[in-house]
Amino acid sequence: MIDVVIPVYKPDEKFDRLIEKLVKQKIRPESIIIMYTLTGVDEKEISVFEEHINKLLVENGEPDDTFIKVYPVSKKDFSHGLTRNEGASHGHSPYILMMTMDAVPADIYLTERMLKMIESTPDAGQCYARQKTDSDAPEYLRLTQRFNYPPESMVKSKEDYKRLGIKTIFCSDVCCMYRRDVFEYIGGFEDIFFNEDMIFARKAIDAGYKVCYAGDAVVYHYHKYCCSKQRKRNFDLAVTQKLYPEVFGDLSSVKEGRSMVKSIMKKLLKKGKIFQLFYFILLSGNKFLGYKLGKNYRLFPKAWCKHMSATPSYWG
Repeated sequence: MIDVVIPVYKPDEKFDRLIEKLVKQKIRPESIIIMYTLTGVDEKEISVFEEHINKLLVENGEPDDTFIKVYPVSKKDFSHGLTRNEGASHGHSPYILMMTMDAVPADIYLTERMLKMIESTPDAGQCYARQKTDSDAPEYLRLTQRFNYPPESMVKSKEDYKRLGIKTIFCSDVCCMYRRDVFEYIGGFEDIFFNEDMIFARKAIDAGYKVCYAGDAVVYHYHKYCCSKQRKRNFDLAVTQKLYPEVFGDLSSVKEGRSMVKSIMKKLLKKGKIFQLFYFILLSGNKFLGYKLGKNYRLFPKAWCKHMSATPSYWG
């Protein structure tokens, strides 16, 4: 029923917890396809990793490891879009669940709830899950996740462009399920280093499909970025928007970003989180700076763009 595709690079304990949770899902995946980007440090890297996977399965009472397949990817060939396309091509199930290696399912009902949402929605092409922080996350991150991923489920279509703006095509391959027939009809993901999920969503919605959000399907996932890293990520975000004007040109994200910042600032102030408030303002300023620089990346030399980007390999 479901093929799970996970790009992996230097996996840590979160990846182990992800595998442990996936094999215990109420609706267990037909296959777990791991696209493993090689570090080049050890020529036995793949076999060592496969042994680690086998050990994880045995420890969790799953001696049959035949449904987990590992495919090596050279670092120079990795692409957020094309690597996921290749992963999808190795499966045959009617649904493809794209996940990142640091997204940990909250319970055993993740796949069941996502499948229920997408199957109950006529013309749905994809369904993304809710992302939550764990108890160790600072308040500003918890508020940010709640703003972007509320508990209420929703369905979005082209009729929502005027009302929701860029939120209409918002989704995330941190945990997103696709109908295989729609995925193949759209042509999969673009060869892009960022934002492949939202570009796909725009194409799908414009083709008459809908994007679902399952608020009851939860994964734990967040990043506590410093100002520099956040600036670089927003630089990349803006570059991809500039590269695809047909996708983002009529859907400004500035208004949505401003609304989120105001909302979180008010809540932090109300909660008396003064230090976090000042840090959040500084972080937001770096986000905006990175975004504005990315929107104007063509004005700068390639070497400077490489320095500003969170994905320097893209710039050669």
